[in-house]
Amino acid sequence: MASPRTRRLLGELKPKDSNNLCFECGARNPQWVSVSLGIFICLECSGKHRGVGVHLSFVRSVTMDKWKDSELAKMKVGGNDKARKFLDSQSDYNHSMPIAQKYNTRAAELYRDKIKTESEGRVWDASKARVSASLQRGKENRSSPALLQGNRSPSMQQGGRVANAGSSGNVNNHYGNSSSNYGNSSSNYRNSSSNYRNSSSNYRNSSSNYRNSS
Repeated sequence: MASPRTRRLLGELKPKDSNNLCFECGARNPQWVSVSLGIFICLECSGKHRGVGVHLSFVRSVTMDKWKDSELAKMKVGGNDKARKFLDSQSDYNHSMPIAQKYNTRAAELYRDKIKTESEGRVWDASKARVSASLQRGKENRSSPALLQGNRSPSMQQGGRVANAGSSGNVNNHYGNSSSNYGNSSSNYRNSSSNYRNSSSNYRNSSSNYRNSS
């Protein structure tokens, strides 16, 4: 729950800078904020802001969440009118864009940096502001055909084929060994049969000799 001090400070900001209207849709008496941008938003739009990720828009409830002093400082230097004026001045921003798109722009990142810098008591200089390459890298990763199609790397695919070929060779070798063993067993059987016939012949010869002796 927000402390009485937090509620008082946010309540003092509500009448200023059109903060009594949702920055996104204009709904009255918004009870949520994007700390990253220093703007007040309604419940429905807060869900959309949460959907873009905390690195782009960190959402807090005016009454239900516990606040840090650094977060309150961002709201003090922010405001709906200030955000709209700055963002509308940037060429890559349009208020009619989907929320997931417009807060993933260079304009929005510059404004987040501005809010952070001023909340720390420093002067923000647009000419010295640096926009990180994380947004561009994220766009490249999301548009990568390999990731979109779930393809594996060629080396992995080649490795899979080699492994499969090796498995086939093992099966064939096993089959060949089994056939060889079967042939050896047959040969042993034939030798045993021959020995049996020789034994039978010797027995008959012995019987004949016995009768002759008698």
